[in-house]
Amino acid sequence: MRNGAAVAALAAAVVVTFTATEATARAPRTERVSTTSTGAQLDGSSHQGVLSDDGRYAAFSTKAVEFGCHRNAYTCLQVKDRATGEVTAVPGADGFSWAPPVLSGDGRHVGFTAGTKVPVPEVYDRVTGTSRRVLPDSDDQAWVGELWSLSRDGGHVAYGAGTRPRPTQRLYVRDTARGTDDLISGEADGDKEFASVSADGTRVAYQLRTAGDDRADVLVRNRTTGETVQVDKGLGRSRLVQLGESGREVVLVADGGTYVHDLRTGRTRHLADAPAVSASRDGRYAVVRAVKGDSAEEGTLTLLDLRTGRRTPVGHGDAVPGAVTARGREVAFTSGATDLVPDDTNGDFDIFVRHTR
Repeated sequence: MRNGAAVAALAAAVVVTFTATEATARAPRTERVSTTSTGAQLDGSSHQGVLSDDGRYAAFSTKAVEFGCHRNAYTCLQVKDRATGEVTAVPGADGFSWAPPVLSGDGRHVGFTAGTKVPVPEVYDRVTGTSRRVLPDSDDQAWVGELWSLSRDGGHVAYGAGTRPRPTQRLYVRDTARGTDDLISGEADGDKEFASVSADGTRVAYQLRTAGDDRADVLVRNRTTGETVQVDKGLGRSRLVQLGESGREVVLVADGGTYVHDLRTGRTRHLADAPAVSASRDGRYAVVRAVKGDSAEEGTLTLLDLRTGRRTPVGHGDAVPGAVTARGREVAFTSGATDLVPDDTNGDFDIFVRHTR
């Protein structure tokens, strides 16, 4: 009887301990991810944090001397495995960063645009340890470009290419398995400013600015049918945030507010007065940033459920495309605040991740 009672008591204790630990793990909290593999804070600022769909991998640019980066010159790019703490430098990304890094949904591929004088888009494969430039195969052009989007498995890449001083005159989608490039929008259409590709690569949304016009429009190209539609008609000056991985929903900002356009129904919904700065790959969640004049303090980040309208506080700082995990469970952001985690004394900008639930 004593042994039975002891076993029962032990089992109950284990259940209680597990339940408490699980509850703690799921409680909203903030952690700093721009640290060394041992968790030590960095000597140097970090910016542009992005996450894989499951949140395991985080990529960010930094000037931390612990990674051999140039604190007073160019940045370098690091990828952190948050499960093991291992931090890996991305080869070839130790020059000036022209745009935020891009992670494929599975976290295997890292897209970036680097170069000390001219922008060159590349994709790094963490498994093979190799990098590949992503530019049109032509010997008659001195190509430069900018990488904007990777599909979930890294099989499709949306990037801009052109010649100096206009590196985004053309928009391409690269099929990495075939090594082919599909021209989506040419020079005559105007300069492209951003793009986002669906999971299967069949659709690509992009932001276009025509010559002599200070307005930008958001369009979506169906690569299967060749049809191109404008999704921001009547909304004024617009900015693309994200094309959902299904290729159906487009998250965009127009005249300072956040909207979602449904390509199937043609309906556009206004969701927030504040502008979105990032969105989840599935297009359901967006991070909006309060601007001057909003009810919230300027710079306050909030996670918005685009389906239910639910709002979840994130923190004070800034976020870039690719900062939201699947189902909106985690959000990466940059902040100079020193009260988000204990012992933040480096006096630099850091990358944090907010666990929303």
